[in-house]
Amino acid sequence: MQISQELLSKIKKIQIKTDRMASEILAGEYKSAFKGKGLNFDAIREYQFGDDIRSIDWKVTARMQTAFIRKYKEERQLTIMIVLDLSASNNFGTQAQNKKEMSIELASVLASLAIKNNDKVGMILITDHMESYIPPKQGKAHIFKLIKDLLTYEPKSLKTDLKNSLKEAIKVIPRHSVVFLISDFLEDSEFVYEKELKILAKAQDLIAVSIRDPREFSLPNIGYIELVNPETGKKELMNLNSKKVRESFESYQKKHRDELKQRFKSLGVDFLDLFTSKPYINLLLNLFITREKRN
Repeated sequence: MQISQELLSKIKKIQIKTDRMASEILAGEYKSAFKGKGLNFDAIREYQFGDDIRSIDWKVTARMQTAFIRKYKEERQLTIMIVLDLSASNNFGTQAQNKKEMSIELASVLASLAIKNNDKVGMILITDHMESYIPPKQGKAHIFKLIKDLLTYEPKSLKTDLKNSLKEAIKVIPRHSVVFLISDFLEDSEFVYEKELKILAKAQDLIAVSIRDPREFSLPNIGYIELVNPETGKKELMNLNSKKVRESFESYQKKHRDELKQRFKSLGVDFLDLFTSKPYINLLLNLFITREKRN
């Protein structure tokens, strides 16, 4: 398919911006924030004082009549999988970027970081099911494809179903991957996907990223408005002159956010809480630094 000049310009603009962000701010911390997949055999050498006796190769030791140990090195190359929620609620926005646009930019930054460190990166787009799967690969051409797909993909469904989406995603994500789950985590059936999160967190290094708009937590005092659920089309008339209505809405949203944080914490999953009104790079950097200290 031929790419239009307008789309090519958009892709290059995102590539340049996210590549710069990845290079200048995050590249150094990214490397040490994630562990490699395992240990690979490196060499056999003679035992030296202070070596771990558990590393002794007893067969070689018996044959050579002196102690030898097996050396291993960490397999550094990582597989980064970006699982991105494209359900209709993510199209909402009152800032320079809506939730979807910020998600696309963040996904591009993460992909750029992976490629710069010779890691593989893949992507899964979800709504109420897994809509698109791009297997992990390396290289700048692969980044170009990821960004193009993010900008041009039209979701087949408007709705969110994290339980079903994650159940399908679990089957295709390579084991021992670093998984970034990016969503606003808004759906009617809350936390029914906990079992799938547990499975994912056990097999992978899972990081949850919530992206919300500040207006979702603070309604203006502007009289009657009609709110439309973008996923179901359901309409509701609300009187925003009523302080009680505004406070009830804000209380519900805050409660949901606090419970979400607590749920991920109880699962041992890192949680990044982002807003479209605030720069996210320093928060991402702090996450990497925290993980580096923990490792």
